[in-house]
Amino acid sequence: GGVKEGRPPFREPFRVVPSPDIPSYPILWAHDADRERKLIVAPDSEGEVRPGREDRAVEAWRTATRLHFTLDFRLNSQSLAACLTPEPALGGRAWPNFRLHDAGWEECLALWANCTLGLMAFWWAGSRQQQGRSVLTITGLPELMTLDVRALPREKLGRARAIFRRLRGRPLLPANEAWRDRARQALDRALLVELLGLPEDVLEPLDTLRRQWCAEPSVHGGKPTAPPAGA
Repeated sequence: GGVKEGRPPFREPFRVVPSPDIPSYPILWAHDADRERKLIVAPDSEGEVRPGREDRAVEAWRTATRLHFTLDFRLNSQSLAACLTPEPALGGRAWPNFRLHDAGWEECLALWANCTLGLMAFWWAGSRQQQGRSVLTITGLPELMTLDVRALPREKLGRARAIFRRLRGRPLLPANEAWRDRARQALDRALLVELLGLPEDVLEPLDTLRRQWCAEPSVHGGKPTAPPAGA
């Protein structure tokens, strides 16, 4: 995906254009699976303010966040259910903003959304009319099952931020390849054992569950990247 020249899309009150090096109003607009492998994704576009809409642009910018969730998750080609932008940015249809009461929760929710259990929660909540794809509506997004970050003490939120910093540079395979993705499995271990304090022996049944999920036709969509039979 990307912003096409000639007839650019609009995000009222902006005209969405390709991003310069230092955009005034950065926007994470379109999906591009190959540039969306890591937990941090740079904005791909800029909002160019339309004439006479300056006040509305400032108002719209107040909705900018670092945390963005996908709505149309192609499980067998895309890696991320959610991502963070380096700095606050506006979202488009592909990556809408997700506003939290406390911005300090963003890293923790991004970790959860991309662990195996978070991927499964998205797959379960979304419409699965096409194999290898799960689609949520914007109104359904707040209904996703997730960690109750409000209940986490400050110390654990600090630990989540440290985990995020450690893992943010590791590329993740497409979601359906979690069964063989060492980076995804490291994320699972860090979240469940290191952050939540669960015993190490939860990882073995999680590995079985992960393989079973990745073997689901609605997850791999017939791609040869599914786990081999009997593996």
